[in-house]
Amino acid sequence: MDAIRKPLSVVLGLMALVVLFHFVFNPFYEDAVDPISVWHVLNWVMAVGVVITLALTYVRRGRLGDHDGTTMHIAVNFAFYVAVVLAILFFWNWFDDLTAGEDGQSPTRGYYWVVINTTFVVLLGTVSARLWKGGESA
Repeated sequence: MDAIRKPLSVVLGLMALVVLFHFVFNPFYEDAVDPISVWHVLNWVMAVGVVITLALTYVRRGRLGDHDGTTMHIAVNFAFYVAVVLAILFFWNWFDDLTAGEDGQSPTRGYYWVVINTTFVVLLGTVSARLWKGGESA
């Protein structure tokens, strides 16, 4: 299992770092690179990351036993439901972005990306760290 766990941890961690870097620093290089074009590419990467994280948190939730404490149950369920909310918001907003046409998304829909990107970075970073440490699945 370590043969899969460590590389998956690195991949998820890199996804989180790339999104974090672009999210925070794109104002410094927006004259050289179109940030929206980069987001269009990153959204495909994020979609993979969201699905993997949702699967990992679901598996970890399923492996909870009666011997695990209340704190563990709360933490594992919280991570799973955050992953569910992230998946719903991400795919809802991304599909709208894909079909928005030349005018792009409405400003209201654009604000959702702040929540989505921030949640993505925190959740994938957390899951990546837990995988690296050898926690059960996520």
